[in-house]
Amino acid sequence: MLNFTRRMLIISAGLATILTAAPAFSADKIVIGFSQASSNSAHRNTMTKRNQAYAAEHFKDVDLIVTNAEGKSAKQISDVESLMVQGMKVLMISAQDSAAIAPTIKQVLAAGIPVITLERSLDIPVTLHVGPHNKPIGTLAGKYIAEALKGKGNVVEIKGDPAVAPAVERHEGFAEAIAGTEIKVIAETHADWDQEKALKFMEDTLQRFPAGQIQAVYAHNDNMAFGALRAIQAAGRDKEGILIIGIDGENAAIRAVAKGDLTATFTYSTVAPEGVIAAHALATNDTAALEKLGTLTKKDDGSMEIEIASKMITKENAAEFFCKGFGDDPECK
Repeated sequence: MLNFTRRMLIISAGLATILTAAPAFSADKIVIGFSQASSNSAHRNTMTKRNQAYAAEHFKDVDLIVTNAEGKSAKQISDVESLMVQGMKVLMISAQDSAAIAPTIKQVLAAGIPVITLERSLDIPVTLHVGPHNKPIGTLAGKYIAEALKGKGNVVEIKGDPAVAPAVERHEGFAEAIAGTEIKVIAETHADWDQEKALKFMEDTLQRFPAGQIQAVYAHNDNMAFGALRAIQAAGRDKEGILIIGIDGENAAIRAVAKGDLTATFTYSTVAPEGVIAAHALATNDTAALEKLGTLTKKDDGSMEIEIASKMITKENAAEFFCKGFGDDPECK
């Protein structure tokens, strides 16, 4: 396998024609790289667009270069290496695969470039992590279901991508919350945040478990919760009172909670514009700007974290959150 130095030389050569043909970045501007995992969800697209828009409006001293890994860890590694060649001063990243990208992130840090992980944390220390805590969300979801079902019932769990921290932590919190109760997970899968995968799994699960045998669905995001809802409605089982819990706080999900189609969701920050604000603050050594974003914690290993709080949304408080989420909703034009 090519070592990192040789790979960087090859990337440099490959980019030479592009960089000489395209307008050069201003010498007096701060180059911030943003490596996005994919563009297959409203949450991820909103993260990208809001950070771009904020940078364009508020940071005239910044050139923000955005790459899209398209759901492929190998492409994200290549994207980050390319951003290094382009002279970035700070890297923002939302990982496609936390373990796969870690060695490359170590090389970025070793080059003296600060790294900010957005929403998806890594198992290695980085300069700064910004985002909500996922395990407490899973815990609250588990407690809510246990209380609503009076400690007894069958649950279907539809998980996200196991390669990233949110899916792992949302499951761990939920599992701990229902431990010691008579709540049982009777079917589970990793639907990778995808609505169609969740729909197909839920269709199969409804056939396996007839009417009255499923009391709740816990989906790791709203997109998969909508897949489960579609399957339940198509099967004519929406009158059974099956609880459907999602996470992310999409505008459409908030509306569905108010209507009673979904039972609950949780706000989950897109880290936008917090991401680019944090990147600019690191590039300019503006600690005060970091502290305004949320609770700033400095860890013993030298890394930092800013937690952005999440809130549970149910039918009782959904009206307070109308059009304050993200994604398409005809009521939020």
